[in-house]
Amino acid sequence: MQKKELKQMESLLLVRKNILLREVEERVKKYKDANSGKLTDIAEIASSVSNGDLEMLVAEEDARELKQIEDALARIRAGHYGNCEQCGRAIKKARLKAIPFTTLCVSCKEEEEKECNDKSAQAKYEWESTIGNSENGEMEELDKKYMGRKMAEFELDDRKN
Repeated sequence: MQKKELKQMESLLLVRKNILLREVEERVKKYKDANSGKLTDIAEIASSVSNGDLEMLVAEEDARELKQIEDALARIRAGHYGNCEQCGRAIKKARLKAIPFTTLCVSCKEEEEKECNDKSAQAKYEWESTIGNSENGEMEELDKKYMGRKMAEFELDDRKN
C-alpha cells in the first residue's frame, strides 16, 4: 500500500475512533442521568436494568471496535497494515475501505466463518442428542425455544470472537 493510501486509512481510523469515543461518553452520561433519580416502581426498576444491560452490550461492542482500531493503527505504524494475518497476502483495498480494521482477506475470512458454522452445527447436534437422551425424553416447548435462543446467542458470540 502506498504512503498516501496509508495516511488516508489512518485518518479514517482516527475519525472513527473519535466518533466512538464521543458516543461512549454520551452513552455514559445518558445512563448516569437516567439512573440518577430514585426508582420506586417495579416496572421502572426492570426497565432501568434492561436498559442498563443494553447499554453494557453496546459499550462492550464499542470497546471491541476501539481495540480493533487501535490494533490497525499499530499495524500501520509497524508497516504490517493491509496484510492478511492468516495467509500473509495483501488484503484488497476495497475490503480495507469497507472494514479498515480487518485483519483477514476475504478468502481467509470465509474459511474462518465456515469453520465457525461447522463448529456451531456440531455443537447443536451434540446438544440435541443430549436433550434427546434425557430421562424423560421430552422437554417442554418453552424450554426448547429458550435453549434455541441461547444456542443462537452462543453462535453469534462465537462468530464475533
